[in-house]
Amino acid sequence: MLKGAALLLAALLALASPASAQSGAPLRVTVDGRAVVVTGPPGYCVDRSASREGPEGAFVLLGSCAALGGGRAAPKDAPAVLIATIAPGASGEGLGPEGFAGLATFFTSEPGRAALSRAGDAGSVQVLEALSVGDVLYLRIADQAAAEGQALDPEYWRAILPLRGRMVTLSVLSEAGSPLPPGGARAALDTFVARMQAANPSRPSDP
Repeated sequence: MLKGAALLLAALLALASPASAQSGAPLRVTVDGRAVVVTGPPGYCVDRSASREGPEGAFVLLGSCAALGGGRAAPKDAPAVLIATIAPGASGEGLGPEGFAGLATFFTSEPGRAALSRAGDAGSVQVLEALSVGDVLYLRIADQAAAEGQALDPEYWRAILPLRGRMVTLSVLSEAGSPLPPGGARAALDTFVARMQAANPSRPSDP
């Protein structure tokens, strides 16, 4: 699933351009049978034309509302490219600190770095930081493959967390020509995580 998400990200980002501006870009969408709500930090809207949902899960791209024709204020900093992926049948619930430590170990291994790489090449990826905060695993990644032909900064932040019985991955990427200020990507990711958690509270029936 992670590798599939990384490969589809290349296609999504190719579509995330001013040409994909759409009237009334929504602030949020529901996916996976309306089980999970995807919403971003203030100033970000969903790019419906570049988002996909299928048997392998949901892939939602968010960008500046102003750029997408959402008629709302733009992000306060240079706009980032936000990606949410929702994997079916892999909840991550109950992993706890030890489980997330195991995930961190996996992603620093060669198979884990290959899964993170958009080219499927472990050699293109460095995991610069891996830390868990509660039930969220944060990764700061440098993927040289991510910059090839996409005008993206190779360094980005990713968070992996359980929501509503699904494993959710959130990513914050910068355009090469408009990088976020120092610490800006992590701050945007923290807000992204908080907004997703608030929009998807646990239910009594959740495992």
